[in-house]
Amino acid sequence: MIIKLVIILFVLMLFVGGDRGLTSFFTLVRTVLAFIVNVYLIAWGLPAVPVTLLVCVFLVVTVIYGQNGWNSKMHGAAFSSVAVVVIIMIAIGPILVRAGISGYNEVEQYEEISMYLSADLAVPMSAVAVSATVLGVLGAVMDTAVAVSTAVNEVYVNNPHFDKKVLVDSGFAVGKDILGTTVNTLLFAGFGESIMLANLFVKNGNTFYEIINSKALFQEISALFVAVMGCLLVIPLASLVTPWFLTRNNGNNSQ
Repeated sequence: MIIKLVIILFVLMLFVGGDRGLTSFFTLVRTVLAFIVNVYLIAWGLPAVPVTLLVCVFLVVTVIYGQNGWNSKMHGAAFSSVAVVVIIMIAIGPILVRAGISGYNEVEQYEEISMYLSADLAVPMSAVAVSATVLGVLGAVMDTAVAVSTAVNEVYVNNPHFDKKVLVDSGFAVGKDILGTTVNTLLFAGFGESIMLANLFVKNGNTFYEIINSKALFQEISALFVAVMGCLLVIPLASLVTPWFLTRNNGNNSQ
């Protein structure tokens, strides 16, 4: 069934997007392979956070440059995306570890499938939890960075006499415009994934106090909050960095 769905996806992307759709499909394949490699490297005992950082850099290069070409505006998007990943790992990662986000939550502990799996994985689950959170926010961060960098590039191409301050202001303006829809997109995705969890709480008759103190709920909400914070961070970074790449390369921007 998975193969059939992949074939349908390939046909649709080729039919709708043409050559660009074909490029996007193979970029998607490389992304999936990178996720698989990340899982196996961590399972083999390599440190989760450095491995995930390298995988994130690979994904940024593959997705951003693979679909949009090697140019100044994408340099700004790629640099700001990687910078946000590093900031999240350094600044937010320890907070997530201390908050106890890792490991099985109370729902998974009582699931039938967990009874047949060994919990002795010899893997630092706190680092895995941080890695999973970072990988979860990477897509939204890259999408926001590309949107801001592309907008700044369009302003620069049409008005090459503008100085950096005007370009930075334009990036911030675009970032403010897309921020609302980006946050709502993340909220919709998070709420959609939490429907089954919410129904479980309701059916079990959990009190409001039990729900808000649930580890399962905290894992869902923390990932959502980190994604929103990542998008908030990448807007000023992309707005500040992209004009520097554009003016430094003297307008050498392939469309």
